[in-house]
Amino acid sequence: ANTTPTAAPANRALWLNAWHDPVASIHTVSSCIRIADVTGDGDPKLLIADQNRTLRMYKGMNLISVHGLLDIPSAICTFYDDNKSTGPRVPSLAVACGPFIFIYKRLRPHYKFTLPGPKLDEDEVAIWQGLNDGKVDALMAYERLGALRDRGVLVTNQAIDYLAIDEPAQRVQFLIDVKDKMPTLTTTITAMESLNKKSEEEDATSCLIVGTEHRHLCILDSTSFAIIVKAILPSVPVFICASGILDVEYRVIACCRDGTVYIVKNGQLLGTRIELEAQACGMILSGKNLVLACMDSTIQAFQLKGKKVYSLHLPSPIHALHNMPMDKTDANTYQLVALANGQVRVYSEKQLMSVVECDDVVVAMRFGKYAREDGTLVLFFRGGGLAVKMLSRNAKLNQPAEAGPPKEQDVPLKVPKKTKLYVEQTQREREHGVDMHRLFQRELCRLRLETARAYVKVLTDGKGPVSYSCGSSLVMQPVVQ
Repeated sequence: ANTTPTAAPANRALWLNAWHDPVASIHTVSSCIRIADVTGDGDPKLLIADQNRTLRMYKGMNLISVHGLLDIPSAICTFYDDNKSTGPRVPSLAVACGPFIFIYKRLRPHYKFTLPGPKLDEDEVAIWQGLNDGKVDALMAYERLGALRDRGVLVTNQAIDYLAIDEPAQRVQFLIDVKDKMPTLTTTITAMESLNKKSEEEDATSCLIVGTEHRHLCILDSTSFAIIVKAILPSVPVFICASGILDVEYRVIACCRDGTVYIVKNGQLLGTRIELEAQACGMILSGKNLVLACMDSTIQAFQLKGKKVYSLHLPSPIHALHNMPMDKTDANTYQLVALANGQVRVYSEKQLMSVVECDDVVVAMRFGKYAREDGTLVLFFRGGGLAVKMLSRNAKLNQPAEAGPPKEQDVPLKVPKKTKLYVEQTQREREHGVDMHRLFQRELCRLRLETARAYVKVLTDGKGPVSYSCGSSLVMQPVVQ
């Protein structure tokens, strides 16, 4: 059911301002932010993959490392490989750029994995092979490649470039330039997440889940980086959430560009689909519910079986959505929502818990353990600024809400006193109710009849927009400008 969020308590100050850098010049998205101890010293670091092709690492308020990237990053993720070394387990960092996944260990380049592209269509391969052998001319190749594209076949970029040429002479020159070069299909990574392999422990061995531009959903082994599970989705995934254990039972939830949420269970695409009313701009797993932020300024919560739990209408478009995990003693689930009006809200399902007013619009955020604080909120602003807020240790989010009806129900309404005229009128309506109703119906029918007669007269006199009389006069009102 659609509901309106209740007002947040005015006396509940949750956040403490820890640090603000308005000139950090960071432009990123929520999928390119992680908080993890990637150096093994027990102090979590803030990892940011910037759209300016840089990988930054913050420790506290200090920028301690900057690495260049070959392409614009689409997602970053931390995972634990199956390393049997002694000492504390240190997570590895995976950075997705185009078709590549760059693996960093202790923030040092370790391995580059190239995601294999989809298989080429056999008909297209035969066309290019025929061009190289001289069995197919330029015009025939142009027609055959165009027919393949029109049938919905996935063609290569080389074929798309060739079909975009209109001049026959330029087509011949293009074929000369690409002679003996067999085209290839490369994909692009759109989303990435991790899934535990054997146990639910925080530092357990995990695998990478990758969504691609060609609608593939792949699970990679953390040691050999071989594709161990592969599923094909009806559309391109943009958000991925995972739950369960790979060796026991798991689910991968993918929100795609067609505005539909698909679920892959143990490698098989289920028939359960969640169709959204608007495109999604964020998706998280909160408790047993799947929470989505939509572009129509709503938050929608669903069960994994597809049943809607609740829907919230917010006063401004949503820019970011993130989980807010608390200690195990708190059974409630909390969500962080960043709005276009500069607000950052904390919800416990439908209950609004807190509102933070920011000077700039928050476009990305991350919550977790950072700088020796268990509850730290890192905000990234549209102007490139960075802010860190810490959850107050005295904050109590699990306070029970007031039960019963609202307080406004006890406020008496100002009902006017009954006058003598009101009492007489009420008595008359009781005694002559049937006659009054018949009189009203008769006058209503008479009004409809007079209206119909007047309309017919306007049409027959030629004064209406359309005349149905052959001998009616024509009235013209010319206007000269």
